Amino acid sequence: MTTGLFLYMDANTYDCMNCGACCRCFPIFASAQDAELEPRIKRETKHLEPHLQTDDKAYLMYPLPFHEQCAFLKEDQLCQIYETRPQVCRRFEAGSEQCIEARARKGIGN
Repeated sequence: MTTGLFLYMDANTYDCMNCGACCRCFPIFASAQDAELEPRIKRETKHLEPHLQTDDKAYLMYPLPFHEQCAFLKEDQLCQIYETRPQVCRRFEAGSEQCIEARARKGIGN
């Protein structure tokens, strides 16, 4: 099945373990509920001004000043808060159009 320029592949085709492209490519926001589940979000990311907040966006995780990737992406490209990661990260699908775009931007093949 093709959509635009991208070919959707089986998620098993893409190895997320050594990638991290999605954590270095698109803005990442966390909700207030996400921050309650993972307190480090409150301490280590940017709390948005009230007039900028929505139900899904209360904290900016990436981009942040002096960071080239999400604050929680380790050198080995694994997530430090994987078990308590925000809903936006949980919804991001390996092999999706956004995944393929992020990999292309960062020069990562599948």
